Amino acid sequence: MNPKLHDDAVADLPLAAARAELLEEIMSTPVHDRPATVTQPPRHRRWLVPLAAAAAVAALLVVPTYLLSGEDDVREVPTPASAPPAATAHDWVVLQAEGWTATYVSDAGGEREVQYDNGDATLQVNLREAEARDTYIEDRRGIDHPKVDPGAPVRLLGREGLMWHYSRTDHTTIGEVEGEHYPEVRGSGMDEATYVGLLGQLSWTDDAAFEASLPADFVTGGERESTISSMLGGVAMPRGFEVPPTDEKDPYQLGAHVAGSVACAWLDIFAEAKASGDEEAMQRAAAALGDSRGWDVLHEMNTEGDYPEVVWEYADEVGAGRVPQGYRQGLGCP
Repeated sequence: MNPKLHDDAVADLPLAAARAELLEEIMSTPVHDRPATVTQPPRHRRWLVPLAAAAAVAALLVVPTYLLSGEDDVREVPTPASAPPAATAHDWVVLQAEGWTATYVSDAGGEREVQYDNGDATLQVNLREAEARDTYIEDRRGIDHPKVDPGAPVRLLGREGLMWHYSRTDHTTIGEVEGEHYPEVRGSGMDEATYVGLLGQLSWTDDAAFEASLPADFVTGGERESTISSMLGGVAMPRGFEVPPTDEKDPYQLGAHVAGSVACAWLDIFAEAKASGDEEAMQRAAAALGDSRGWDVLHEMNTEGDYPEVVWEYADEVGAGRVPQGYRQGLGCP
């Protein structure tokens, strides 16, 4: 039964968590500094603020389980599958489950994220800084606002975790702190039993074992230098330029780091030259950025997202003699 909701009922809908997620996305990237929309998730989610915000808005429309069922929030938590052996390294969390493939990896800003896909179902593992855990738990307790849900106990990575539900097919669990991080695992497109079963197939691992678990198109530490060198082929760089260190494994994110760093360097040169009236330096930077339309790395990325379009839009601005507003935030300049 799907009851009709009147204005008063809508006012009482538990929207706090979705609003909080939306606010997190908005707060993480200033409005005027957002990069252009990327249209094809999930490989480039870091550049996906508009879509992420849209997803959060969509979550506002999810009516929590208790409203649909009319049942009390007493949950039967299925027993997870036998847990993998305890790990000594806590660099990453890896999923070992048939049919699931890693499609997105991010390692930036002190946080790590990996997403696994299986058809329309997704399992997203976030490793956030330990000091943020209490804030996130408080936020998740408000998923069924105005009710306060303390979370259902569930095992996660060999320790006690707390589980909440956004809907019957959308669940999240926050685990205990390990080292400098704590895990949060969100599963969408699956029932609770399937989700809890997947939690039991997660394990901590070190960086080398995590890389070995990734599909072949991801970039390992041993491949990174040669991959970066290949990405820089045909790219004009400022004198003395070096690509900043990175641990990116996702080829799209690595491409954004490499191409973005070069573009940022030229944009900085153009901005400084314009401020000082150095016409020769302005022309040199504008020419280099104009050539970005021929960078192979951007064309390879362009099939998956819009980061290249952002670079090219800024190049056009520079070609017109203008310093693009907010370009450092827009490109994620180091």
